[in-house]
Amino acid sequence: MKRVLVYLSAVLLVVACGTDKTTLKVTLDGAPEKDVILSFLNVNNIEVVDTLKTDASATAYTKIELPYKSPNFYYLSYNGVQVASLLLSPGDNVKLEVDTNGHLLKLSGSAESELLQEVNSEIAKKQKSFDSLSVQILTCNQIGDQESVKRLRYELGKLYVTQKQQAIKHLVTHPYSFTNLRNLYHQLNENFPLFSELTDGIYYKQLADSLRVQYPESPYVKSLDNEVVNFFNEMELSNKIKAVPQTLFPELELPDINAKPQKLSQLAGRPFILLFWDPTDNAQKMFGAELEKLYVQYKLKGFEIYSVCITTDKAYWHSIVNRLPWINVCDGRGAASTSLTMYNISQLPTLFIFDKEGAIVGKDVFDQKGLTKAVSSVCLE
Repeated sequence: MKRVLVYLSAVLLVVACGTDKTTLKVTLDGAPEKDVILSFLNVNNIEVVDTLKTDASATAYTKIELPYKSPNFYYLSYNGVQVASLLLSPGDNVKLEVDTNGHLLKLSGSAESELLQEVNSEIAKKQKSFDSLSVQILTCNQIGDQESVKRLRYELGKLYVTQKQQAIKHLVTHPYSFTNLRNLYHQLNENFPLFSELTDGIYYKQLADSLRVQYPESPYVKSLDNEVVNFFNEMELSNKIKAVPQTLFPELELPDINAKPQKLSQLAGRPFILLFWDPTDNAQKMFGAELEKLYVQYKLKGFEIYSVCITTDKAYWHSIVNRLPWINVCDGRGAASTSLTMYNISQLPTLFIFDKEGAIVGKDVFDQKGLTKAVSSVCLE
């Protein structure tokens, strides 16, 4: 499953009443009397908090009020380039020296920031290797060298396992460090999170429980708690699927545009997409046009789409889907639809890709290239 920092409600974005100050002295080598932008990571939104002006010696000073009385991520940018990332804790007295290209020259006064540099350095090193192997695999695929592809994929797998093991070791070694957030939410590419297995929920819970002891008001603790719930729900859905004897997926039986009940189980033995969507979102309606191209291309190979519209306005839904060639269903109950609960749907759109055996082989793949590749793979099995 694709993991990102969960967006918290607006009330959590309000700075808590009690704050602790951190002092920051930054020297930007080669940039005297220049503007340096200070930004703050508010869970998953980067917000500009101040513009620092370096003096004749290229140095700027500021005091930062840390919200929630807990460590927070801050970034310094110059001329649109991020030159430093910091993890500031209450009471830190930070002295930082960087150049205009973002090369760290000196850092003191912030243990979490120093640890963050180590984590970022390790991630960057592994990312470089991952990207290199990915390019090699693509090249070998293009020339038909499948032996090399097999070998390179093995190397890629080893790299993934090693990086994950190091991240887990870091969590065990530094259980109360916010730097673990950097590892837990790291993605090797857009569709490849480092921590995405159903059993990985235990690491999110471990960190949440540790941070809660010292920083109960931190929004990151609440975000981690939400992730734990999501992992639990995904595991529950997986168990439901495994428990169904005749098909690997929970049954749905919803009316189509002619009020005829359509069972999801009729697609057993065929590759298909199960899509939950909202007709009031123009982007989701446009996605239907992209799906149609894919459907036409693979329909003769047995591919099907079971599209569940979540709305109470069935007339509007009917006007949109009456020309679409796949199975379109809607019970008219909107957010109260039992299909949402059955498949643990917390956001729209949500898309599942099933293979011929009825197993979920992909979720929420919305880019055309990735979706075409996924559907092609299940249709050619």
